[in-house]
Amino acid sequence: MAGYKIRSLDELGAQARQFFIQSVPGAVASVWANTFTVIGKVLALLDFEHDLRRAWLFKQIFASTADEMWLVRHGYELGLTRAPGTSAFGTVSLPVPTGVRVPEGLAFVRADGATYTSLTPATGRAGSATLYVEADLAGADGNAPAGTTLTLSPDTPVPDGVGGTATVLDDPALPGIQGGIDAESLEAFRARVLARKRAPPHGGSASDYAMWLREAVPSAAGVWVDSFSNDTRSVWVAFTVDDGSGTSRIPTPGEIAVAQAYLDDPLRRPVTARVFVVGLLAIPVPLTIAGLAPDRPEVREAVAAEVGAVFADRAEPGKPTLGPFTLSRSWLDESVSRATGEDRHRLLLPAGDIVFGAGEYPEMGAISYTD
Repeated sequence: MAGYKIRSLDELGAQARQFFIQSVPGAVASVWANTFTVIGKVLALLDFEHDLRRAWLFKQIFASTADEMWLVRHGYELGLTRAPGTSAFGTVSLPVPTGVRVPEGLAFVRADGATYTSLTPATGRAGSATLYVEADLAGADGNAPAGTTLTLSPDTPVPDGVGGTATVLDDPALPGIQGGIDAESLEAFRARVLARKRAPPHGGSASDYAMWLREAVPSAAGVWVDSFSNDTRSVWVAFTVDDGSGTSRIPTPGEIAVAQAYLDDPLRRPVTARVFVVGLLAIPVPLTIAGLAPDRPEVREAVAAEVGAVFADRAEPGKPTLGPFTLSRSWLDESVSRATGEDRHRLLLPAGDIVFGAGEYPEMGAISYTD
């Protein structure tokens, strides 16, 4: 989209001199030196500043080009705000003598410096206590897998006999410390604002659920909405997450839990709907390529990049009522042909189109080469 055109000083000066020629009979404004030339240059400088200001205002009136402060204003008028991110949450086991009670507010430190605080008091049983902890800072950096060691801060007073290290538990409902989501980036917020402008709320349409999920998980990449078979009230929602490298990944249980809680809020979903945010089953799709010419490392890298782009752009899960998803072999064959430097190849695997059932999500697998 074209922006506001800022005229050059030479162009503005020429226009100013023309004003004098047209308004003053016999005036010669282009010959140095005379006051018309000097005044024309001054007017050009003034109008140049006006052009800069008008160009800036033109930029701010569109959500697609607005600077941060004014994009936030566009969102405010639509009832949208930038998601601040959420803090990771989970359980840890701390050595505590049986019967000894530890208070809430214990401070823990991870090896890389991330800090956590316990949310509830606990009493030691069989030599340990289970504590619910939350990361002090919002964001995905607070997530920690089961088995991670957290050290009790030396500034935290605890009863005698309490151990100095805690271990992150593998809770079946929330394995590890999970649910930490980064604050929404400016461009992700811009995409949400533009999506709201293009698709206003429709009382629970598929685009509404996609919009609500992206409010809960700003890093969501693809979002798919369907109903369950023989149940018109139940809403099936699945999504992937941008991992920051341009590819998508399956969401963690914590991210699914955050999305489920947000979509369950009756302020958003229609009162008759039952929403189920489901996890996806990743199905790797390996490729076997024969006779790649020229077979050089840089060509293989280009092939991997092009194949990855197909999965990023085209991959979808199969859906309960909308049906399975078919990954076309021709897409993969064409992507290899697009690779920079590739002259010829034969795609041996997959041998044909691949069909993915409900909840199955295709992911790029290993690429092997043969003669």
